[in-house]
Amino acid sequence: MSKKLLSVLFVFLLFLSACGGTDETKTNEVAQGEKKEEVIDENYKDYSMNNLKYTVLDSWTEEVSNENLKYYYPENGMLMVGYDGLDGTISNDELRAAFMNGFNSGFDSVDLISESEITIGGKTAYQYKLNQVLNNEELETTVILFDYHDGIITFMMAMYADSDKDYSNDFENIIDSIEFTEQTNQEEEETEEMVEESNGNEIVLEEPIDLGEYTLTIQNYTLSKDYDGNDALIIEYDWINNSEDTTSPFMTFNIKGFQDGVETDYAVMVEGADLGTGQKDVRPGGSIEGAQTTVGISDINKPLELELDELFSFNSNPFISEIDLSKLD
Repeated sequence: MSKKLLSVLFVFLLFLSACGGTDETKTNEVAQGEKKEEVIDENYKDYSMNNLKYTVLDSWTEEVSNENLKYYYPENGMLMVGYDGLDGTISNDELRAAFMNGFNSGFDSVDLISESEITIGGKTAYQYKLNQVLNNEELETTVILFDYHDGIITFMMAMYADSDKDYSNDFENIIDSIEFTEQTNQEEEETEEMVEESNGNEIVLEEPIDLGEYTLTIQNYTLSKDYDGNDALIIEYDWINNSEDTTSPFMTFNIKGFQDGVETDYAVMVEGADLGTGQKDVRPGGSIEGAQTTVGISDINKPLELELDELFSFNSNPFISEIDLSKLD
């Protein structure tokens, strides 16, 4: 998850605490001294995000940060719906773990209650139930993630643990209301334009590349083979942490290869590659030199196109380079 999304998330959690809830549930007082009867408004309102349709109770106050991030507030609770552009799929265990680590990083503490694979509209999704603490407030949170239009959709329902309000059924109804749609022609054209624009960002050896709050410099390429004997590329790089948080280089960028327009396989256990340096934690202002990562090669006799981008970003704008493998050792 991008740090921009995280920062907005926590601002709204604090806003929730300060406001003390915004539920518009009406109550009727039958007679003085008698218990109030709650009359629940069951009207739902239609919403959409990147053509993903869903419904939310009309009584929940809506707040919008941008077109890719929306918040809804019942009393003592918060629903967040977000879209984050991401290279890869959330079904990748490592990517999903990195996403959730980033998601949880701003809380005082997080206890994972359960993690499960579910199905939404015939598509695979992942559900997390968490107990979280933020500014000494205990939250019971459910997070649901799934792939959608070259990115990830996140639905998060957070409730105060000490509240008598329970929105579990409401959240389930919201998830059940999700409708997937195909990308419109306009979205496809915008995607093509972004790819064309990205061609202006070129990977040049020994030249620093700004990736959000981090700087990455690719130093050299080396040919090798993985444990199955398949060809692979070792990429050596230097990395600087310009952010305000401690993190690891490998959690901040994504690099992949293409041949004949098709992404190459992920390279595992490549001979001579040391991935450990890039997995070390680096404090703000710190740097790493000589870290390595790997990319698979489908055909050693064809050029390999590299694509480098931030791991979590709202707007993908990758750096590209074509490598003549015949010139490498």
